[in-house]
Amino acid sequence: MILLLLSVPSENPSVDFGTTSGGSDWRIVNDDVMGGRSTSQAQLTDTSLYFFGKVSLENNGGFASVRSPYQTMDLSSYSKVTLRVKGTARKFALSLDTSRAWFRANYKQEFEPHEDEWQELTFNLNDFKQSRIGRYTGKNLSSKKQGEVIRMGIILFDKKAGPFELEIDYIKFW
Repeated sequence: MILLLLSVPSENPSVDFGTTSGGSDWRIVNDDVMGGRSTSQAQLTDTSLYFFGKVSLENNGGFASVRSPYQTMDLSSYSKVTLRVKGTARKFALSLDTSRAWFRANYKQEFEPHEDEWQELTFNLNDFKQSRIGRYTGKNLSSKKQGEVIRMGIILFDKKAGPFELEIDYIKFW
């Protein structure tokens, strides 16, 4: 397990990554939890979280992720989230969990970073799509569910084999 630093006070769930930030550990969760063969790592730089690895489709694999620890994250007073990222041009998502059970629905907002330049991406929270075991259900994140978020993470789930990199400066809710 890799120890990463995160600043997430209960009254503000925003994250400003970097080695000078205080906080708790984020951890890697890859498809190997279900028999897959993808590998990834996460490291803090002075100003960001550097998430990298290789997705494998062997043994029904196909995803890699880095996730915050479980915590109370009432997002009901926020309407938007902004990420500052750069990395491999592949389909990543910011995911929000409302249950500890892996088979329960979570909520995702997809994004595709630019490789050589930072970009700031802003999304409406009510546009996050409900996903159950990697399949969208057609529902969105409701105001009620915004108050029940217990973990966030970044996931690469495009079902394409190969290496990837993603650097995340911050995740800000507003």
